[in-house]
Amino acid sequence: MLDNPSLIYEGPDDHNHTLARPRAPLVLLHDGGGTTFSYHLLDPMDRPVWAIYNARLDEGGYWEGGIPQMAAHYIELIGGVLPEGGEILLGGWSLGGMLALEMAWQLANRPPPTTTSKPRFTVIGMIFIDSVYPKRLGELRGNAMPSPSAQPIVKTAEELKAMKLREKVDLNMTHARLMVGRWEMPDWPGREGEVPPTVLLRAKELVVEAEEERKGGSEVGAGVVDKKQEEGERGPVVKKSFVDYTRDFKMLGWDEYSEARGGFIKKVVDIEGHHFSIFKTEHLEDVTNKIIAAAKFLDEPNF
Repeated sequence: MLDNPSLIYEGPDDHNHTLARPRAPLVLLHDGGGTTFSYHLLDPMDRPVWAIYNARLDEGGYWEGGIPQMAAHYIELIGGVLPEGGEILLGGWSLGGMLALEMAWQLANRPPPTTTSKPRFTVIGMIFIDSVYPKRLGELRGNAMPSPSAQPIVKTAEELKAMKLREKVDLNMTHARLMVGRWEMPDWPGREGEVPPTVLLRAKELVVEAEEERKGGSEVGAGVVDKKQEEGERGPVVKKSFVDYTRDFKMLGWDEYSEARGGFIKKVVDIEGHHFSIFKTEHLEDVTNKIIAAAKFLDEPNF
């Protein structure tokens, strides 16, 4: 297994003193499938890039404390590789954007630093890569969402050991949807204007049935829940993938949540492909360049 966090790119040598301060590292959180494979496909960037995979990937990806417990653990992992703390950018694809939001909230609520305190981080911005707003998704999908009483799938150690990575990814996805359904999203009461500024990268296309077996990344299989064809009056109709229920909203459903918290989503940028093809070879240059541009917008270099 890779180190967790794993350093994807070290970034440029900032010791040449052309910048008044170093570029903030970008920390990318895993998607619902638990892996960070897609981030390792990105082209080099102009800053350090770290990736965090689900620390319980091989155990099925379920956390009893849900999204907040995951976020708290990942904050500790970041502290282990960046012991001096400082400014950071958080982001991720799909679930990764939600984890970034929870981590930003927890970091904003840490007590003031002391001589014995853990590394102090300031989240100066977030990059959501086609992360949909989960509550709006729940409203639109209704009964298709996991029941609040749904329980995690329990596997024995022997069963987990025998599972292939693809099977573990599918199990992680199931548990991710379960945990997101139970997540109490950060409210930022009285501090609505303190949510870090965010750039939302939004896939241009819809997932279509022809792509069902060709989706890339670790969320493979996650979007086929509603993808069977039905015969309608005008011929075959392809039902929407769950990732496209909010596609008609410019902010993928985040509109009201963002507006109520100071309009923290500052930009929405279209990226090539659909949710599951963002990191395909033909789209890598586009998504890399737009992540770089988003990071520069949030962390403008000072010369």
